[in-house]
Amino acid sequence: MRENLEYFSQITYLDSNNVTIEPSVEDTRALELPLVGLVSREGSLIANGPVIHHQNTITRSVVNTSGNIQLGNRVRADVFIHQKNPKYSIGLDYSEVRFRSELGDLGAWVISGEGETWMVCVHGHRSNRRESLRFSPLFESMGLNQMLIKYRNDVDSPVDRGGYHMFGLTEWRDLEAAVAYVINQGAKNIFILGHSMGGSIALQFILKSNLRSHVNGIVLESPALDLNGIITAKAKALPFPITTLLPPIKKMVSKLVNLDWSELDYISKASEIETPILLIHSTKDQTVPVAQSDQFANIIPHLYEYLRLEGAPHAASWNFAQHKVESLMKTFISNIVSKTCSRK
Repeated sequence: MRENLEYFSQITYLDSNNVTIEPSVEDTRALELPLVGLVSREGSLIANGPVIHHQNTITRSVVNTSGNIQLGNRVRADVFIHQKNPKYSIGLDYSEVRFRSELGDLGAWVISGEGETWMVCVHGHRSNRRESLRFSPLFESMGLNQMLIKYRNDVDSPVDRGGYHMFGLTEWRDLEAAVAYVINQGAKNIFILGHSMGGSIALQFILKSNLRSHVNGIVLESPALDLNGIITAKAKALPFPITTLLPPIKKMVSKLVNLDWSELDYISKASEIETPILLIHSTKDQTVPVAQSDQFANIIPHLYEYLRLEGAPHAASWNFAQHKVESLMKTFISNIVSKTCSRK
């Protein structure tokens, strides 16, 4: 999910309990979610409760505010909810650590837990670490240690020769370095949470890394499981026959960035994956077709459960069905840790 830095909606009413917004077309769908953030250049707020429609505006309840957000501010909807580091956003102490990957040092937020179980969080395409902060209170309540990582070509991170995100083909080595870091911290159980392209990175790691046996389970939220299929679906949705231009364009891209499109088809490799998977996707995802997860779920031998939601936008399962998502994730992690401990 990309970071949207435009501020096209506007606050037309604001008090301590309610906010009314004149939404942009782009923000309208997000403002229908049970939980959503509103961000201005000076501050932010979290909105929930019933969605009250007026002629050109929407009213929501205000959970809390941060910074200096005011009546008249231009804002944007933000499904990530939290805007800054774990301490500022959710009151959790954290450390800013560096871990060494093949291109150099990368940054991560580490939130310490009570035991030896770790959750490594991998954000999506053109996104950042705060994407996973919505899940941090759940992980903290379970006593998990958390590592929310950056990877190559992120802002303020090492850049490789191409300078492009590669949907796991190169970034998996950065995840491998993060897993090595938590092993050195004494991790006995390791889980990975991958959002969108972060899911691609997690799967490439599981397919290629010598450290994959250290990972107990993976949570995939709106995962990008076949980049070729995503691009083809987008092309078919356009009002002109761009599909006829796809083969030469893809061939050119392959040469430009040394890309093998078949390597980005994780559906065809599903039978090779031995790590337990919790899969979460929605029929309303307009970025990654849910059909990809449907196919994946039918093939993968170690699927723990497939939570197929009906109304969540891309990478917004938590905002749409917080309690259902958190309950399933908690059960997934707890059951696997319990089984692992019983074998020792």
